[in-house]
Amino acid sequence: MRFGSHQQLAILAMTLMIGQIFRPPLARAQSAPVQSSLHAASAAKTKLTLRVYNYARLDSASLALSESVAAEIFEHVGIQIAWVDCPLSSKEFLAYPQCQSRMQPTDLVLRVLPRHMAMKLHHRYEALGFAQTCPETEPACELNVFYHRVDELAAKGYRGDRILGHAIAHEISHVLIGPHHSEEGIMRGEWTHQDLQLISSGLSLDFTKDQSSQIQNAVLRRSSPSIQKGIMQANLFAQ
Repeated sequence: MRFGSHQQLAILAMTLMIGQIFRPPLARAQSAPVQSSLHAASAAKTKLTLRVYNYARLDSASLALSESVAAEIFEHVGIQIAWVDCPLSSKEFLAYPQCQSRMQPTDLVLRVLPRHMAMKLHHRYEALGFAQTCPETEPACELNVFYHRVDELAAKGYRGDRILGHAIAHEISHVLIGPHHSEEGIMRGEWTHQDLQLISSGLSLDFTKDQSSQIQNAVLRRSSPSIQKGIMQANLFAQ
């Protein structure tokens, strides 16, 4: 995901003003059999846990604001997010007991990276982050956001905490539904000046109806007892 050029504004402004400032309703599932089987799971299972590695050493209050922005975006599609702080070195390991439990497919890893760490990775300069593509049975799938890019946009007058929250939500969604982008909403491949103004004003770029449905189903599949059982069996065989 990246910040686009000013040339796009004339084409996209009307679409953004009409379509993106309103939150879409919860979407239909792609097919009736999938909907009936997946949504039979309890609401308590539609939850993701993000283990957060704050390598950018962003202050805890600011990071909490960004986390609340991302959580609110997912609440509108019926997904709860729990945030777990994790150590940045082995010396700090014992101080973070919540980060030591066995991970499941609903546990993802969020790394907030400073410039010097982000520059070691292969990515476009204008990117705000990237996510791994992982099987739904794999725990600890990783997503990264580049805080120096958020900081650069904040220096131009945009709300850094809200942009970081949207970037986190964008990358979580890539883990869940794949690398593709859309022509509107939060999963647009390039956020325009108008998008950033909307985010900074307190509004949210949200998911399309299809994306909402895909995200709901992806989390429910990751939470399903059959997947959890398969992981437990794999762990036993690995010992």
